Amino acid sequence: MTKSDAASHLDMEHPCLEGKKRRCGRPTPYGTEQLDQHLLEVAASLFVEHGYAGTSVDQIARKASASKQTLYRRYASKEALFKAVITNLCASVLRSMSETPLKDPLQELKHVSRLMLDFVLQPDALSTYRILIADGYRYPNLIDYAVENIDEPFYANFIRLLKAAETAGQIEAGHADCITARLWTGMLTGWAIEQHLLGMTALESATARNSFFEQAWALFTRGIGAQPH
Repeated sequence: MTKSDAASHLDMEHPCLEGKKRRCGRPTPYGTEQLDQHLLEVAASLFVEHGYAGTSVDQIARKASASKQTLYRRYASKEALFKAVITNLCASVLRSMSETPLKDPLQELKHVSRLMLDFVLQPDALSTYRILIADGYRYPNLIDYAVENIDEPFYANFIRLLKAAETAGQIEAGHADCITARLWTGMLTGWAIEQHLLGMTALESATARNSFFEQAWALFTRGIGAQPH
């Protein structure tokens, strides 16, 4: 059986890895997880390169060395696949935020704020943002999904920590709300994202990013009446 025949026989249940022989039989959970990650990475790279509208399931299948049946078994449509790419991109940072303890809420807020700054400046995150800006108006379901599964969870975690800090007496009352969270994230990420989307190189070095973050944090905490401790 040729390599292409074997691939067809197995319905491409494993990604084609150059130089490695494909095994027959039911894929293991680990193998399935590898395949899922491979498909998402390939899809993400093509969405970045061609945009949402310019990318097809056929293109993704070809580049992933997988069949369209393999993709459609996991994702009912290109829209579902793009949503999975978004979820995969944000999963790690959102999990880190949601697992943040409340021993020192204000310091934990500082920690997750820095996670957010680093996240939004990742090339993959910036590229996905560009796609949503460029194509989102034609595909409002994508925007709705991004708001519900990225935007809202981010702000929910910030508000959770602001409320805990207020309860602990670390900040003045009246600041543990969505407006404060949005003002803070806008100050923290707005200029940095704009610069990178325009092709500038703001905050690329660790020194520049640290300095910017510490200045922004000092200004923000003064504004919410943070108590020294």
